[in-house]
Amino acid sequence: MPKKKLSDIVFQRISPPDTNATLTPHDLSHVLVRRLGLKRKESRAQHDKLLLELLKYRKESMPISIEKISQILTVSQSQTYEEIRKWRSLGLLEFVKMPAGDSYVKGYMLTGQTVNRLLDKAEASTKSFFRKTRRIAKDFDDLLMLGMARAEKGTNEAVEEEVNDEAVGEEEPE
Repeated sequence: MPKKKLSDIVFQRISPPDTNATLTPHDLSHVLVRRLGLKRKESRAQHDKLLLELLKYRKESMPISIEKISQILTVSQSQTYEEIRKWRSLGLLEFVKMPAGDSYVKGYMLTGQTVNRLLDKAEASTKSFFRKTRRIAKDFDDLLMLGMARAEKGTNEAVEEEVNDEAVGEEEPE
């Protein structure tokens, strides 16, 4: 399995429509997938519909096949892997293998029962990423400041040597 990449996460400031008197689950699912950047680009893929279906399958504890996801998204099977990459990188969707009698049922399943649980997963993923990035930034700042201090110390030592040389030169003529 390829390593999760957070490099393509883009959060978008999308809000529920103000024009509707009442909001439907479809309206809100559309806003959620856009805010989390799950829909990679403007395409015909129906991520809002996928979210609703995945929640239904999760409540039944049934994994959903990649073929079924392709049908829901209305894209090709090869395109489906690209479309669900962000879902997986945020930790919202995982590949599972569940026992079913003598065999196993394989497919994809949401990692949480509710959208709030899914947001907790996304938040944990991004916080972990930023914690690691913060450590790198601290090391960077430490090295940068150390280099600047060394350069400043070297400059000060050179100035002191010049002052000492001038002082020695002034004493010789006496």
